[in-house]
Amino acid sequence: MHKPIATECSEMLLETRYYVLAGIPLNIKDLFGYNWYSRRRLLKSMAEIPWATVIESAGASFDSIRDIFVHSLQAEQLWIRRLDGKSIEGIYGTPFTKYWDIKSIQEYADKVEAETNEYLAKLTNQKLQSVFEYKGRDGNINRYVTEDILMHVIEEEIHHRGEILCVYWQHDIQPPYISYTAYKGQTTR
Repeated sequence: MHKPIATECSEMLLETRYYVLAGIPLNIKDLFGYNWYSRRRLLKSMAEIPWATVIESAGASFDSIRDIFVHSLQAEQLWIRRLDGKSIEGIYGTPFTKYWDIKSIQEYADKVEAETNEYLAKLTNQKLQSVFEYKGRDGNINRYVTEDILMHVIEEEIHHRGEILCVYWQHDIQPPYISYTAYKGQTTR
């Protein structure tokens, strides 16, 4: 007796996902390392432009370069704390104006990176593949594989980094060159 096509397809998708993960594993820790490398280069470049430009309204997803950058930090911190069973209260409630200079943003970035490193250090493959359940802002229960949530965190930062680069270009500011191969060149030397 054949299985219904929907069931057979679902099983094949699960098997494919497992095969890809088992046969060609994505290295989540390495992708976070790339994000942090990129974040540090971008923050260094932000220190080299006028602070007025960093906080100027840019008409992007968040009001300014600073706000976009800090939002990316908040998003990472929220997801890592959520996955680690820690409180997420107040993360998005902190006003962007709390970060009044590059040093205060750097301190927050260091804190978020340390929290994420702590979480990733104890992350097992079993935990990476487990389904994580949480209540969303809309009150609905959401279920995602932990690895997918971590990929979302990485993707979110890349998305917002692209926004910041566009704001740089609008101001005729040369953004830092940030590439995965440059990152890998540093980590393999």
